[in-house]
Amino acid sequence: MTISKQNKRDIILVLILLFIIGSVFGYREFIYDPGETTVAKIFYGNASEPIVTIDFYNQQIIVNYEQPNVTNYPIIDTINKTITLLGDYEINNVRQEVVIQYDIDKKTVQIIEEQSPYNVCSKQGESNGAAIICLPNGIRVEFSTATEDFVL
Repeated sequence: MTISKQNKRDIILVLILLFIIGSVFGYREFIYDPGETTVAKIFYGNASEPIVTIDFYNQQIIVNYEQPNVTNYPIIDTINKTITLLGDYEINNVRQEVVIQYDIDKKTVQIIEEQSPYNVCSKQGESNGAAIICLPNGIRVEFSTATEDFVL
């Protein structure tokens, strides 16, 4: 059985394509190390700047600005390692608090107390890289790594 020139060319093109795809995935998975989580950013509403930054590397909590239209929020409790914001979810026209706990050593964050339908925000659990979204309260937590700004 002989292989025609057309079939050989098709086989070679498929092999080249597979090589390129494998190289891209190989680079992302084995060569490119996104690095260790160094920062957790807590956002309120649709803000592009985090209201609070948890700097795991320097072991500090940075309040970037106060929560809009309320006083005394966020509340930083360094003893219990919590950050409290006022969420958007209301019960009897009263906005509810969202308590976020952080662990500098483990580089994790979790919502431990909140009011929302079915308490979906606090059921997301502890995270050290996956975003935490608390849509009913308008709060989200995003993580960054040391090499995220690395440009090829």
